Parts: sequence; C-alpha cells; structure tokens
Amino acid sequence: MKIKKITKQQVRMVLPALFALILIGLFINRNIQIRGLYGDDLYLWSYYGEENFWEFTFPMKTKGNFRPFYWAMSYLEFVIVGRHVNYYALFNTVINIAVSFMIYLFSLEFTKTLKLKGKEMTAGQLISFFTAAMYLGSHFAGYQIGQVLGLLETMALGLALSILYLLYKFSEAGQSIHYGLACLCYFLVLFTHERFLALFPLFYLSLILNRIRVKSRSAEIVSKQNNYNRKSLNEKNFEEQQTSGGFENRSFGVAKTLKESESGYGKKSNLDDVLKAAIPLLEVMFFLGIRRIIAGQAMPVGTAGTKVSETFELGQAFTYALQQVQYIFGVNVGQAYLCGINWREMPLWAHSLVYGSWIVLFIMIVYFIKESMKTKNPLCDILENLLFIAFIALCIGCSSITVRLEIRWIYVSYTAALLYVCYMFGKLAEAKTAKSGHFQAVDNIKTNVDNCSRRRKSQNFPSGNVICFAAIFILYCILLIPVEQLYRSNFRNIFFFTELDRVNSLADQTIGKYSNFLGVRQTYIFYNNYGMTDFYGEYFYKPYDPEKTGQGSEVHFINDVSELPEYATYDNSVILLESSDQREYIDITDQIFGKADWDAITQKG
Repeated sequence: MKIKKITKQQVRMVLPALFALILIGLFINRNIQIRGLYGDDLYLWSYYGEENFWEFTFPMKTKGNFRPFYWAMSYLEFVIVGRHVNYYALFNTVINIAVSFMIYLFSLEFTKTLKLKGKEMTAGQLISFFTAAMYLGSHFAGYQIGQVLGLLETMALGLALSILYLLYKFSEAGQSIHYGLACLCYFLVLFTHERFLALFPLFYLSLILNRIRVKSRSAEIVSKQNNYNRKSLNEKNFEEQQTSGGFENRSFGVAKTLKESESGYGKKSNLDDVLKAAIPLLEVMFFLGIRRIIAGQAMPVGTAGTKVSETFELGQAFTYALQQVQYIFGVNVGQAYLCGINWREMPLWAHSLVYGSWIVLFIMIVYFIKESMKTKNPLCDILENLLFIAFIALCIGCSSITVRLEIRWIYVSYTAALLYVCYMFGKLAEAKTAKSGHFQAVDNIKTNVDNCSRRRKSQNFPSGNVICFAAIFILYCILLIPVEQLYRSNFRNIFFFTELDRVNSLADQTIGKYSNFLGVRQTYIFYNNYGMTDFYGEYFYKPYDPEKTGQGSEVHFINDVSELPEYATYDNSVILLESSDQREYIDITDQIFGKADWDAITQKG
C-alpha cells in the first residue's frame, strides 16, 4: 500500500478542526461527573481490585459474556485513573473526543476533501467538521460519558465504524491491506461487544462490490486498447497498409498478451477472494467456539443477563427497529427513563425544528438520487450505497432483539448515517471533477485500483451545486443542535443518572467531605430506601484507596439510632439520611451526636 505524503496545507487544514473538537467535547460534557462507582461499574472494579491483568482479561469462566479486548482496555483505564474516581468522566470524554477525531478523518475521506480544491475543499472540510461535532454533541453519548463502562460502547462504536470505513476503502481501491485491517477490527469488536457479530455480511458485500469493480475496470481497459488499435489502423498511410499484416499480428499479439494477463490475474484474484471470504467465517467460528468454552454458551446474552432465545419477540424487535429509525431522525420516541424526555413532552419549537430538518434532509436525498442516476455504472453505485445502508440496518437489527431499547445502542447507527451524508457529498464532488483530471485512474489491471473515476453521462455541473449540498447539510445540523441540547438537559431523567446522582452524593457527603475518612470512619445510612446492597457496603470505598482495600471503611444500613454500634462516635462515624427527592443523601452526623439542631435538616429534607 502506497503511503500518502501529508502536506503542510493538510496539516493546517486539520489541526484547527481537531482543536475545535477538543473544546466542543470538553464543553458539552462539562456537567457530567462521576464521583462514585455503582452497579456494573463497581462490579467490574471489584474484579480489578482482586485480580491481576491476565486473570482480569482472560477469566476461566464468565456469566454469559467474554470480552477480553474490552477488559484489557478497562484494566488499563482503572490503572490510569487509579484512586481518582472523579476523573472517570474526563477519561471517557477524552476517549470520545479521540473517536470524534477518527470520525473527522473518515469524513475527509468520504467527502474526497483532500482531492478537492478551492470552495469545494472548504465545503468538504465543513461537512466533515460538522459530522464530527454532531457526533460529540449527540445525546446518545450520555452512557459513554456517564458510566465507567461507557468505554465499552465507545470502543465498540469506534471499531464498528472502522470496519465500515475500511471495507469502503477496499471496495473502492481494492487494496488487500484495507480488507485485512477490517478483518482485524472485526476480530477485536467481537471480543469487545458481541452484538457486532451482525456485521458479518458486510465483508461479502464488499467482496462482491470489489469483484464487480475489477471486471468493470478490466472491460474498460480492453475497450480502450481496442479503440486505440482501431484508431491507429485507420491513420496508417498507404505504405503501412501494404504491411498491415504485420501490424495486425502485432495488434493481435497485444490483445492475446492482455487476455493471457487477464486470465492469469483472474485465477489469482479468484483464489484471493476465496481466502478473503474465509477469514470472517473463521473469526466467527473461533468466537462462537471460545464463547462456548469460557461463557458456557455460544450465542451472546441479552441485556441485564437475559437470554435472547427466551425473551425475543419478532413484533417487539420490529417495534424497536422502527423506534431506532425515529431516534436517528431526531425523535425521542422512548420512555423518559430510557431517553430523558419523550417526544410528546417536548415543546412546540423543538418539534418544529425536527420537522424542518426532515424537509432539509429530504432535499439532500432527492438531489443525491437525481445525480446518482446519471452514473455510467449504476450497479457499483447501488452496492456502494448498500454498504452504508446495510451497516446501519445491521446495527439497528442487532440492538433490537433484547428486552429494552437504550439510546447508547443507537449511537453507532446515528454516526454511520452522518458518514453516509459525507459519502453523498463525495460522490457529488466526484461527479463534478470526473472530467477535470482530479481523480485519475491507473490503467493497470494488476493494481486492481479504481479511484472512483467512472465517466458520467451528464456534463460537468457547476461547483455551486456541491457547495449548495454542503450548505443544506450545515443547515440540517443547525436545526438539530438546539434539539440535541434539549435532550441533553434531561439526562437526569434517565435511570442510570438517578443512580449516579445518589452515589455522587454519597461520595460527597463522606470521603469528599471528611479529609480523614478511609480507615477512620464508618458510614451509616438510615432506612436504605434506595435499595443499596451489601455489595455496595463492602466495595464502595475501595476504589478510593491506593491499596484497593478501603482500609476497613464500609457502608452500613440502619433503621433506628439504637442500631448504631457502641463504638460509633462523632469522630469515627458519618450518618446519612436519604433526601425527599430520592437523589441524594443528607449528612446528619452533627444532629445525631448533638452537635447541631434539626431545623436545617427538616428544611433540607
């Protein structure tokens, strides 16, 4: 694979966008904080606290999941953050910003920005930047930032989108390195989040597309050679016509050599395709086999430990799939505890902006279809579009088969839809420059390269059409940005943010409030209406301890003051009461030990 030289102009073009993405990512997620671990986060940390890297990454037995690549990265995350629990949200934000960098670079490729000039290049830059910025600002990112396990979804999303990008590059250029890297990403994503097993058919779609491109390219080379020979023959003078037999023999020899070359290459290409087709199949077989041994079952489990084979309902899956499509188009169709705010609860202005974005999107799609119908080789274009559509459909399908639909699973489909728009712009820009020489093809069948330089039936159209498409997409983004911010402002209604608020408050009122806490104080919570388990009590303070032991500080639950142990004193205890809003704790240590009156507590509770 030829390594492209990066120019100073390209660096100057990319760096400001990357810097802007950093600012957007930090600003947009500034209010999401993790100061205490709970649920799956604390459960995963408990293994980290008791196992070494190899035991943590490759357990001998698991309860339904086997995700060694994610577990390895998660172990490194725990090591990096250490006892600074309040840095987890920042860590997740930085990782998400890094993924936005990747999406920006993918967008530059899909839009063909680096091959454009002038206003078209600027338009491609803007589309690429807005794509990455919309990814960062999406309300689908709530889980990725608000939970330590958000790293799981972010890694899976990044690997899945890398598969899409690499298969696109393979189908476009035919270079095996792209296909090999896509297979590597597929192997890693299988052992990150098993639902992306569903991307398996994409590899065969890309192989079919590449094969069609090869045959089309071969036919084009033969046609050009024949046209050249006929033209040369017609231009020969009378003297050359006398020796035409020799020329015809030479012409026949060239055609014969080309045919033999094509035949030899065809056999080699067929063998390569068979090998390429076998790789994803072997990966799936290995994945299912290792799951059978380690997890006890080949097929992945559903949400919250459920079995898909027991909970799957076709009607429910179809409903969830339709809901995901609505989510992608800006409609929060789910219940508030899953998405923050339901569509029916939203104000009129938000509805109007979403409806307006549909009109803008419809215009973009109609214009793209109109121009796509002018291509000389429609089959390749159809399959290329199908690559994006199939990716989105497979991601929607694999996240619709479990017991509920959470917005974190829609993030990858939403981002792929944005990248699809980038692809549309790239095809329009390609059509505009097809006859200008900006996209040059290499007439060598062995390179198997088709740099998207197919001749169009239509005449070259003004650059204003390409710029207009970019302006429409930017308008689409501008319409949805306020809606996304409205969705984000209702994060606290999502079920796991309620739990996050509680443990954040528990941390604030104990280890965050008392400097000499670990190994000195015990926490006592009245009533425990929040339903914290003994597991919380034992492990909650361990992540704050460099030695991972908590130094004996734990959480205990009581229903009456008389249940306090005899050794409990003002200096070694923190006593908490649950607030009336069911989201935080109130420190009543001073009141219990007679250091303050109860008036302030009555008003606060």
